[in-house]
Amino acid sequence: MKLIRSLSPIYIFVGLMSLLFVNCASVETPNRLRKDIDLQGHRGARGLKPENTWPAFEEAIKYKMVTLELDTVLTKDKRIVIHHDSETNPVICQNADGSEIQKKSLYELTLAELQALDCGSKQNPNFPKQVPVPGTKLLSLEEFFELVQKHEKKSKEVYEFNIETKFPDDGSASDGLVKEHTEKLIQIIEKFKVVDRSTIQSFDLRTLSVSKQKNPKIKTSALFVPTYFQGFLMTIGFGNGYRESIITKAKDKQADIISPYFLYVTPKFVKSSHDKGLLVIPWTVNAEKEMNRLVSCGVDGIISDYPDLLDKVVVRKN
Repeated sequence: MKLIRSLSPIYIFVGLMSLLFVNCASVETPNRLRKDIDLQGHRGARGLKPENTWPAFEEAIKYKMVTLELDTVLTKDKRIVIHHDSETNPVICQNADGSEIQKKSLYELTLAELQALDCGSKQNPNFPKQVPVPGTKLLSLEEFFELVQKHEKKSKEVYEFNIETKFPDDGSASDGLVKEHTEKLIQIIEKFKVVDRSTIQSFDLRTLSVSKQKNPKIKTSALFVPTYFQGFLMTIGFGNGYRESIITKAKDKQADIISPYFLYVTPKFVKSSHDKGLLVIPWTVNAEKEMNRLVSCGVDGIISDYPDLLDKVVVRKN
């Protein structure tokens, strides 16, 4: 997931102002939520290891995340690769010889071509704690499940999966592409027998409709991000209309979960969502104060780039 570029200038302002104007501490959280909060490592553990790679998922496992959150894109040869953007990203990947790559659509590249890249040597400049793992390759979704199952067999632990479908940012994805990607994703989930442990999430709500038609047993999650103006209004205590509208949209798509940018979350938002049968799992939460605020609101889960911090905070709160 990502926040649209127009919102990025208010990250710091939003973080401070949301704490001033939205106080959730007085909310009584139901026992079922206090007992089990779904801790999710965003892109594995983007703040600690190269995103959407096995080292990042290992880090999430290390810090006892309940759910491994990941992004998927359909390749030229119709394989599902774990990657956030629908284009290659020169900021985090390079050629195997260390030379720079250019942005290119993943729809024009095969899985083998993508797996020839080194997506572990370059540290993401936005995450100073991230430790590079040189030579790290991208994973197909099948390879990911194989590695997880190997770990589960050895550790006797079981994990949940929150899998996002990614499409071009310009909204150009056709109905056919959305359907093909979602159906292939479901086929792999069914193949590895993790239907009861998987959630399919997307900002493109067409994904949710296809998923419910293809296999209604798989949980779906509706993702939402505010515009700059909407975000500003919410920081100063307004914007309830925006909150109500996304709950309505999620419910209309028969979503099981509503997953908004954390600024949307207030006591009223959580209660309204729960009243409509929707679980609330906000993203991407990287500050301890905000984690504490959201837990006190009664959210059902939290998605974070820093599983180490999330584990520490939620364990202490519970």
